[in-house]
Amino acid sequence: MAVFESYRRGAGRSARGFATGLLLVLLAWMCYAFMSYGNTRLDRLLQFEDPFFGKQLVQGGGQLTEWVTPSMIIALVAFILGLAAMRAWLNRPSFADLLIETEAELKRVRWAARKETNRATGVVLYFVLWFAIIMFVYDLTFTMGIGMLQGQKWSDVGWGRIVTMVFRLDSSDGAES
Repeated sequence: MAVFESYRRGAGRSARGFATGLLLVLLAWMCYAFMSYGNTRLDRLLQFEDPFFGKQLVQGGGQLTEWVTPSMIIALVAFILGLAAMRAWLNRPSFADLLIETEAELKRVRWAARKETNRATGVVLYFVLWFAIIMFVYDLTFTMGIGMLQGQKWSDVGWGRIVTMVFRLDSSDGAES
């Protein structure tokens, strides 16, 4: 297969486009993060006395050229190499066939009606809310028990802390004034 040809052109267009967009956003974010944070943190990580990755390469250009640093050039080269690697990976027959078959399978799916989806979402949210409340109660109870076993005051841990904050029983605010 030639470098600029696509494997099974046109097949699985939506799934391949989504995968391409997702990988492109990830690659751009990684290169931007390296360009932004590589200027100072990489120099400290490698313990360079004189900053290398954050050093301006073009002097006297003002704000237009202050961003031209070795880390920016490395990020740009990594972005270009990443684009080439991404294109090669997305056109591998095994991965391209997976995306094509995924899109074909999703076209055969019978999606639930909106009313049924809303009802099921409500049921899930209801049970998640109750589970969160139960876990909150368990957390406060165990925190209070462990804290009191460690010798902490009742008003500093678990339920005691909540009761103290709600009823403003904290004596340290008014007693020391």
